[in-house]
Amino acid sequence: MRKRDAGRARDAMGRDDEPATDSSASAVVCPPALVVVIIVGFGLFRGVNSNSYLSAFASVESPFLFVPDLFFNVVVALTVALCSAVVIVLTLRGRLKVLSMPLLPPVALLIVAKVLTLFGVFSELPSDLALIVPGVCFGMSSVMLSLAWIEVMAMQRPLVIVTQIALGMLLSMVTSTALSALESSTQLVVSSVLLVIMALCAVYVRRAFKKMVADVSRAALADAEEAGATGRVQGDLGTLSAKPRRYRDAFLMLGDALIAYCVLEAVIGLLNSFMLAGSITFAGSGTVSVAGMLIGIVAFSVIVFAFQRVPQVSTAFRVLMPIIASLLVFLPFLDERFNLFFSTVLLGSYYFIALLITYVVAEVAHERRVSSYVLMGAAMGLSRILLAAALVGGYFIGSLPVDLFGEGQDIMRYLIIIVAVIYALSVATVLVSRDRRRKRRLRGLDDELAEGGEDAAGVGAGAGGVRADAAGERPSLDAALDERCSRLAERGGLTEREGEILGFLARGRTKAHIAGVLFVSENTVRSHVRNIYAKLDVHTRQELIDLLEQEGSR
Repeated sequence: MRKRDAGRARDAMGRDDEPATDSSASAVVCPPALVVVIIVGFGLFRGVNSNSYLSAFASVESPFLFVPDLFFNVVVALTVALCSAVVIVLTLRGRLKVLSMPLLPPVALLIVAKVLTLFGVFSELPSDLALIVPGVCFGMSSVMLSLAWIEVMAMQRPLVIVTQIALGMLLSMVTSTALSALESSTQLVVSSVLLVIMALCAVYVRRAFKKMVADVSRAALADAEEAGATGRVQGDLGTLSAKPRRYRDAFLMLGDALIAYCVLEAVIGLLNSFMLAGSITFAGSGTVSVAGMLIGIVAFSVIVFAFQRVPQVSTAFRVLMPIIASLLVFLPFLDERFNLFFSTVLLGSYYFIALLITYVVAEVAHERRVSSYVLMGAAMGLSRILLAAALVGGYFIGSLPVDLFGEGQDIMRYLIIIVAVIYALSVATVLVSRDRRRKRRLRGLDDELAEGGEDAAGVGAGAGGVRADAAGERPSLDAALDERCSRLAERGGLTEREGEILGFLARGRTKAHIAGVLFVSENTVRSHVRNIYAKLDVHTRQELIDLLEQEGSR
């Protein structure tokens, strides 16, 4: 038992010069009670956070779509971007270790801001300062608590991550809706109490995770003493990779998702601020945020629990963005009911993409064994910079004189053109990102051989003796093995992606490795492997090896 725990610990922490192996080995296994605490704590945080943002600490009765106050939003966006940059720098310089993000200071900062709002302290300040102070408090606290919770999720298996996000967000939706129905003073008091409960959950979870890691570490060190490798294990435990190559690969995996999230956030900010500046208001706009959140969260939960899969962010973006752009064309010509429908679809799409990016960040951090502080910090920082720019830009466009364009409708047409250009540029960027990923995939096996990765021969050596030599001949270009895999794939009716994964299986690659090289989730790889086995009528990896050997003798 001790050796099993030690092996799990070594797999979980990983060596800086080795790629991550199967994610199930690198995940912390939580008892059910702890999972419930994580869901409750995360759900309460997101619910209170959303309510505080949309109400600007109860200073506005109802937001206009996504924006409670333009100036408050810009302050929050810039604060989030600055704090995210600081966190990234501290993490890369080794100042922020695993499970070291402060918890109590951001909670105390939020509660103090709510108490000051409750007693009218902010209302006594100049109008701009009355929004700057709570905006800064909210931005700083939001970054720190978001990163603390995403780190906990990133230490677990992808299936557990997505389940916790879905259930936690359902709880957050209930929490935010219930808080918004209360009076301002009651809302501030209740949300402060919920923050205390959330803080207790976070402290309990943090201590539990530290204890689990410490227990496994002790077992690993004890086992290492027997093998005489104590020094090396001591240097490996409790660390994540700081190698630039790991972060480069992680951001390549995040590329499409990050682009989609940033573009959608920028489009929402652009449209909202434009409508505010142009006084394009409509009845029911205050309920759009709740309706959009409901649609996004329910759609995410249905896909996760009913279809048991997580779609790629870029795929969702390519489907949703043309729909949004098409609806935007009719916005100047239809009545308020269409405005309500359009805005609900827009915000529902945003919340759906936001949940996907949360999951993808946690999954990539888990698979690549890099700090989730850096990945999530980059996602939050970049998206908020674009949001701030879009808010200012949209307000400027909406404030332009109508006579400048001849007709009032022309300003909206101008905005439509801007959104179309943003979408076209984002698609072009996605294509460039995919081209870089394809090139990286071709180099991936060579990089691992150079850095002491997995044995490239694997099953390939058993399937006819084809393997890479010591000079680093690229296994993925081994014509003989590729030819066998190609013939077998054609004979079995495999798809192009299944044939590609067959080539990796033929070389003994793990599912986690294949997911990392192809930049897809491990669940997607498992699904393809099941299809491959079914089409080739095999049930084990050994049967697949035998089938490849038979193919080589034809």
